[in-house]
Amino acid sequence: MDLRILVGAGLVLVGGILQGLFAVPMKFVRRWNYENIWLVFALTGLVVFPWLLTALTVPHVGEVYRLTSMHSIVAIAGFGLCWGIGATLTGLGLSMLGIGLGFAIILGLSASVGSLVPLLVLTPEKAGTSQGHLYFLGTAVMLVGIVVAARAGSLRDQSQKPEQSDRGVTVRGSFLAGLMVAIFAGLLSSALNLSYAFGTEALTQARHLGVSPVWMSNVVAAPATSGGFVANCLYCVYLLRKNSRTSDFWVPELRINWLYGAAMGAFWFGGLAVYGLGIYRMGDFGTVVGWPLLMGTIIITSNAAGFLTGEWAGTGTRVRVYLGTGMSIILLALSILALAQKP
Repeated sequence: MDLRILVGAGLVLVGGILQGLFAVPMKFVRRWNYENIWLVFALTGLVVFPWLLTALTVPHVGEVYRLTSMHSIVAIAGFGLCWGIGATLTGLGLSMLGIGLGFAIILGLSASVGSLVPLLVLTPEKAGTSQGHLYFLGTAVMLVGIVVAARAGSLRDQSQKPEQSDRGVTVRGSFLAGLMVAIFAGLLSSALNLSYAFGTEALTQARHLGVSPVWMSNVVAAPATSGGFVANCLYCVYLLRKNSRTSDFWVPELRINWLYGAAMGAFWFGGLAVYGLGIYRMGDFGTVVGWPLLMGTIIITSNAAGFLTGEWAGTGTRVRVYLGTGMSIILLALSILALAQKP
């Protein structure tokens, strides 16, 4: 196999590992609520790092946006805002369900809807083709995998007793509530794909101005994630005022929590950036292999992290069989959806 493809696949794996680990620092936060740590993550991961990378890699970035129609920019940011609502719910879902199960459900739905919607909206004539059939099959298989994995989560919560600790961020609620949050998070998180689907004008302007194909997607990523930050910020500020937790940011012995939040932002956006580098090096091969490799790595990494941090402690063989079966079906669905992307 070509060395560039192997290097690209390695970068995709690194990107998936980083994204699969991004929520782990939440488990080490002391005496902060969800809204505290999530706001720090959102500020760094959705604003600071994306615009810093864009400024460093996209020459004439202001000219790119000046030449792009306002309609296109609003569409990018608008879908980013919708994705941001999903990102806010993602944080809640991961806190309620655990990072392994939460990621599987959210990513599975996001991948399915993010593939189907552009197909049905932009190229509806393909719905009746073999490619369209693969998209529908992959989505159906994904739903089966999510149902099985959700059953594992339900059985886990029935067998575990809640533990009291001043470390970690946990949002209390029933498993059903957590599942509903994760479902809505997955549906809305697919909107980030729509930012790219409807951001082709900005990408075209960047290409005409000589922006490297390696970094071209940053002209969409930065305004899209900034739109997402708006939703995250508004919700976190609302909770901070409601729960009177703003002063927690400035408690001297809790300053380490800022580093945990920044680490979450670095893991999340770093994984996205490394994935882009990997896909570029893989060429056409990346369209088919890179995307399911990323999603699969995230799901496997997050579940490994979940096991290592005690999310499934005290569960029996039956629960773990359900979990393993659900994850295997979800990975199969990702493979089917990847095949559907092949030209």
